[in-house]
Amino acid sequence: MHTLNWKKKSPSGRNDGRKSTDSRPSKAPSASVSDDALIINCSRCRFTPDPGTAECIGCMVRTMCATGSSDRIVLRTGKDIEISGRSGRMIKDTASVMRWSLPQEPPKGRCSMCDLYKGKVVGAVWDRFPSDGLGAAHATLQGKRPPGKECEGCVQRTRRALEQIENRIAEINERMSRAPGRQYRWR
Repeated sequence: MHTLNWKKKSPSGRNDGRKSTDSRPSKAPSASVSDDALIINCSRCRFTPDPGTAECIGCMVRTMCATGSSDRIVLRTGKDIEISGRSGRMIKDTASVMRWSLPQEPPKGRCSMCDLYKGKVVGAVWDRFPSDGLGAAHATLQGKRPPGKECEGCVQRTRRALEQIENRIAEINERMSRAPGRQYRWR
């Protein structure tokens, strides 16, 4: 049970009865790492929790990237669903690729408005994941010249990051497709 904090009394000594904005009960976290599992609360999701759907795969990867890595994932619903083993490692490896590919610092100066900035291009790839965001990212860079001479290095780093993402995703797909009778492909 949450306790509500009331505003301090007014100078006249009376409490005006209004609740302070910081007294609202906090929402349950959407994800947390407990023991050796990443627990994702799916109760507020508008999709049906099904680990094989594109929405769930994308959500698990984004959540693991933001929260922390684990070999097991538990989708907390009316009935908990656990993802572990090869599938759990696939999600963990993909979240790792996402984590290192996104810039950690916000852009400075003109970069914040540039469409070719690595953060915007790579961010768009991960926003569309697991669908083919790489094709759209390559199309964004195709035929466009950097606005300044100092921007050429940034655009080259963005192209290299896209190539590395593509190679790592292909490696993960290859590893998953080695399972007998299964074929995984995210595009």
